Amino acid sequence: MKRFDAIVIVSFVVAAAAMAAPASRASTDVSFGVNAPVGDDGRLFFSISSRYFDRDEGVVDYWGRRFRNPDDLAVFLHICAHSHMAPDVVFRYRQRGLSWYDVGARAGVPIEVWYVGPYAHPDGHGNKHHHGSRKSAWLSDGECRDRVAVRMVHDYYGVAPEVAMDWRRDGNNVRVIMNREYRSRHDHGQRGRGNDKYHHKNEKKHDH
Repeated sequence: MKRFDAIVIVSFVVAAAAMAAPASRASTDVSFGVNAPVGDDGRLFFSISSRYFDRDEGVVDYWGRRFRNPDDLAVFLHICAHSHMAPDVVFRYRQRGLSWYDVGARAGVPIEVWYVGPYAHPDGHGNKHHHGSRKSAWLSDGECRDRVAVRMVHDYYGVAPEVAMDWRRDGNNVRVIMNREYRSRHDHGQRGRGNDKYHHKNEKKHDH
């Protein structure tokens, strides 16, 4: 990621019921057991995404092969989860060259689903446009990717949005972040110990 695009966040407590798709509210972190594809980054991310977006893993795999960037797969599944359009229709919009935000608009995705958590901004300032028209609230592809990544980490693992934003600022895509946190919680081998150190570093930053 060239830079961390500004993430605008609105109150999760007030908006959660309206914003969250049924799949998102139901999705919580679980161990996939001894058969979890912990050593396979792609398979593990598909398993996590399948549970979070309430899609069959075969469906996630099918669409995952059409997106080289896992961030784009996450945004695609996010739009599908918050619209009533079939995934192939959403995919065709993207193939036409539309931005992710415009794809969401065509699919009927409310503006609010791009926001999550207590009101915050990476540089300490709010975005005065987030309550404006859809045009004034337009988001770049990078901003859409950032928002979906932060929301996925927050919803799935219960990680504070501010911490999720820090993880995102490190330049990692959503697959790296989601897989690393899964291994930190469920893999007790060497990977887990390394991830715990990373997790501890971020927790210390937010102690105050």
